[in-house]
Amino acid sequence: MTYPFLSRQSAFALLMAGGLALVGCGGGTGASAAPGSSSGNGSGSGTGTAPAATPVQVNLGDAPADWVMAFGMTVNSITLTSTTGTTVNVVPASTPMEMAQLMGTMQTVSTLAVPQGTYTQAVVSFSAVNLGYMNPVTKAYATATMPGPFTATVPFSPAATVGASPMTLDFDLNLGASLSADSTGAVSLSPVMTAALMPVSTTGPTPWNGSLRMMGSVSGVTGTQFTLGSMMGLPTATFSTSGSTTFAGSGLTGMGGMAAGLMVAVDATLQADGSLLAQRVESLGMIGSAGMMGGGLVTGLTGNPPTQLTLSASAGQGGGMMPTSMGGTLTVSIPSGTPYAMDTDGVDLSGLPFAPDFSGASLAKGQRVAVLSAGGMMTGGGMGGGMMGSGSLGTVTASQVRLEPQALHGTVSGYAASGSQATFTLTLAADSAFATLTSATTIQVYQQAGTRMMGLQTPANGQDLAVRGLLFNDAGTYRLVAAWVTTP
Repeated sequence: MTYPFLSRQSAFALLMAGGLALVGCGGGTGASAAPGSSSGNGSGSGTGTAPAATPVQVNLGDAPADWVMAFGMTVNSITLTSTTGTTVNVVPASTPMEMAQLMGTMQTVSTLAVPQGTYTQAVVSFSAVNLGYMNPVTKAYATATMPGPFTATVPFSPAATVGASPMTLDFDLNLGASLSADSTGAVSLSPVMTAALMPVSTTGPTPWNGSLRMMGSVSGVTGTQFTLGSMMGLPTATFSTSGSTTFAGSGLTGMGGMAAGLMVAVDATLQADGSLLAQRVESLGMIGSAGMMGGGLVTGLTGNPPTQLTLSASAGQGGGMMPTSMGGTLTVSIPSGTPYAMDTDGVDLSGLPFAPDFSGASLAKGQRVAVLSAGGMMTGGGMGGGMMGSGSLGTVTASQVRLEPQALHGTVSGYAASGSQATFTLTLAADSAFATLTSATTIQVYQQAGTRMMGLQTPANGQDLAVRGLLFNDAGTYRLVAAWVTTP
């Protein structure tokens, strides 16, 4: 399905002019309040009567910084200020996030009931930055830590009124504008952030307006509901299932197969009552209490077919993985017979002029993968326990290697459409980490009938775009099948 044209900037202006109505999911963090209640820190009426409260779903995303491969941080707070000067913090608990993997999408960071009223700005505070990047001087992979705290002030102009209509509040951290490197390669950070207010869609929700994707470990199952824990973003969320929920992967056919310790990927939508309804639940395998998942960009391969790979870590869950692991390198042993899989949800692979393969024969540098292991990470070297140091996190033995969606940013050329499909060349930025890592300066992109657009109707030659989907190595040529095409 292709979603209607909607510019992020235009949506923000129109919605702010019409007032803001925010709604979120009450089952996400356990912090939501029912309408009519108040935490006492919202914009009151001055009469002593607390205003009604409306849940808000708060999302974070990333505008591209081509030379950055991992950007982990801890979100300390996002504080909204009302016209009366009172404030409400919509991220009441410190929450780890990894931003580099969010180019071309959004991830939910919190859900909270916000007192109804009019708000003029948001102040976002974060700290504990772990950065993995291609040094622009040496062209080698490097890591850096920046303790912070850092603050970004995002004005609402005109002021935003919290009402009763469903809405999500999306913050976009522009890493390209926020990070800079001097002539020696030393990195500095001055955060630049924008906000967009998106109505919750009841017909085709997207990551910007009511849907969310979460990968984590099941921690509890009750009837038709299950609770999921994640190291990044929303720390816990409770999902409901219905007869329309589909189950996939590793023999999972329904709620009867759900159990604590099962690693799953969930696609869900925000409901009118603030709950989260799982549309699709995919089992990635049982990791139990000792296993783990690590994810990121492949930076090195050993053997043919590969017996070992290294990752620039940007995701993880389970034994040995910590928020401070982001940006570090993870060494993965790949035993003979290790299964390979693809996260094809949302990616239309039909009718392509090449065979979309992911296996040991086609695994390549620059692809974003998730590695599952039945055992935890064995630490050693400079990053024992997952702490940033020399850059080496440790080693893990893969029980599955899975190709995950990723985004690349560049300039469009050679656009050619044929029916519901199109192809174009994406020329990467001169400072692209992907280009430095792989020596590929262009990517062939395939726009499918199922490709969704955000901020444009049709790509145009010369246009600056971010494209998100599955990246394949086809006999040495990189080909990206687009799930999303967005304006940066």
